[in-house]
Amino acid sequence: MQRNWKAGLLFILPALLFYLLFMVVPYVLAFGVSFVKWRGVSLDMHFVGLANFATMFDDPNFWKALKNTVFFTVATGIIVPVMALYFAVAVTRKLVAGAQFFRITYFFPNLISQVAIAVLWWFALNPQFGILSNFLRLVGLDNLPSWLGDPFWAPWCIVVVKVWAAVGFYMVLYVSSIQGIPEDYYDACKVDGAGEWQSFYHVTLPLLSEMMKVSTIFLLLNGFGTFDLVRIMTDGGPDRSTETLATYIYENAFELGKFGYATTIAMTLFFITFSLALLSLWVQRRQEVEY
Repeated sequence: MQRNWKAGLLFILPALLFYLLFMVVPYVLAFGVSFVKWRGVSLDMHFVGLANFATMFDDPNFWKALKNTVFFTVATGIIVPVMALYFAVAVTRKLVAGAQFFRITYFFPNLISQVAIAVLWWFALNPQFGILSNFLRLVGLDNLPSWLGDPFWAPWCIVVVKVWAAVGFYMVLYVSSIQGIPEDYYDACKVDGAGEWQSFYHVTLPLLSEMMKVSTIFLLLNGFGTFDLVRIMTDGGPDRSTETLATYIYENAFELGKFGYATTIAMTLFFITFSLALLSLWVQRRQEVEY
């Protein structure tokens, strides 16, 4: 028994050390940096206490970035699961012809890097030569807005791109769960006279609850970490209408040289995300559905 305990410790110790050195220690150091004024390129640090936090709470750009981040998180958190679940049910229950083709098609964006996706959609949404504007002109629509240059349309364009890029991944998660549901359950529903909607509501949806909990956490983390798409497509503009906390952290750290202030925002983002993840798990907790 004792030998087994020691052998287990030898396997756990490297992972534990890795976690401490590369996860816990950086977070602790970052928390300390949030209390100093530092340009990030020297050892000259000045302790300022809570001044960075006071500056953050009085910073209108911070609140605008937080509002935009929440908007992206909520919008994608609602649209993506609904679309992914619809596609997953459609291809697994063979509600559409060529289900295998659509599985590959929906997942294709996940084979492309986020940078490539951002560049691709930046060209597609260009008001002069973009495919979207040209198509709308062909059908007789003129006076089109500058999609990424309009404070109203730019945030929604970011949402569309995020949804397009994410749906395939969550569809695959749902497909894997649906395929694990015994076919006998659906046969029993047919015997009782239930249609596809009743089978979905009474069988598929309850048995997907655990996977939906996981996808909610993923979407939450992804939404609050929105950076690369915004950075490349709009750089936070126009008029900071697409600025997120992640892009604002980058701006303060690497463009303005305010590493202490940027770390303060980063730690705030961490606590917000961590708290919401715990809250989401608490709200969704219930007895696991077994079959």
